[in-house]
Amino acid sequence: MSPFRRQRPPVCLGPVENFPDSIPKRVSTSPPIAALRHGDTIHVFEDRCPHAGAILSRGTLTGEHLTCPAHKATFDVATGRSVGTLNCRKLRTYKAWLQNGLIYITPTPTHKPH
Repeated sequence: MSPFRRQRPPVCLGPVENFPDSIPKRVSTSPPIAALRHGDTIHVFEDRCPHAGAILSRGTLTGEHLTCPAHKATFDVATGRSVGTLNCRKLRTYKAWLQNGLIYITPTPTHKPH
């Protein structure tokens, strides 16, 4: 394998105003990915509960913690870590940033579960 792997370009999710503050929004179904905006901070994570397979963006958000609507597993949206009483594997997370009023993400996760 070549040490000079071609990097894939960032993916634009659209204007920041399309993402209401503190409301998770599914942005892709394949793979399932959700974005969550807190002011100018954007969190992008796997939108599938590793425990039950439920759509996490339909869950309950409390601060930075998102609770699965199916079995109540809870995850930190910034890190992807399981933080509730039900211990699950870490979610895949993606680097996200704002540029000229648009939200961009890396096309590959910054964290891949083991």
